[in-house]
Amino acid sequence: MNNVQSKAGIVPVPSPTTLSTTYMKRLSEYCLLIVFLCLIMMGCGPRPRFTSATPEERKSRDMAEEQSAKEGKGKIDKTKMGRIINSFLGAPYQYGGDTKSGMDCSGLVVQVYRKYAGFSLPRSAKKLYQLVKQIHQDDLAYGDLVFFSDGWFSVSHVGIYIDDGQFVHSAKSSGVIVSSLDEKYYKRRYRGARRVIP
Repeated sequence: MNNVQSKAGIVPVPSPTTLSTTYMKRLSEYCLLIVFLCLIMMGCGPRPRFTSATPEERKSRDMAEEQSAKEGKGKIDKTKMGRIINSFLGAPYQYGGDTKSGMDCSGLVVQVYRKYAGFSLPRSAKKLYQLVKQIHQDDLAYGDLVFFSDGWFSVSHVGIYIDDGQFVHSAKSSGVIVSSLDEKYYKRRYRGARRVIP
């Protein structure tokens, strides 16, 4: 520290090294805070403002249950849904998108079920996870939804199960692709499965 003479007396002035160290320490703290906030806000679909179902979502869920009751077990028509899924394969990833020119994970689910059965599902992985019927991984069937976390505990990604341990989803790095539940990345982040049509 250097001293400077003033009317108030001798005032200590920090050296450039002390200022630089203090500045770098604060800068690194702010950077860590920004990274932490970004990680919290990350996800693959727009976040819902409310967690309860809208009247339209409840109506879609009720329609799914009615259709299931009429069809017995309510199994998915693999050929019909497979054609719809194939039409989206290769579409690029786009946050908030739900068209072939770009879509995120929940956008893919919404479009597949809209084209398959006319359902209007929630536009968020987290909300889908809360609204549809929970099933055990051993009971997965074609068309079931599989959910993953972003590395924390919160659900942030969704895909559609297509048998043999595989699912289709829109990945940030690759767009709409088929992946395996046995891949280390997805195995670690798996959070559960849900059935839209029981």
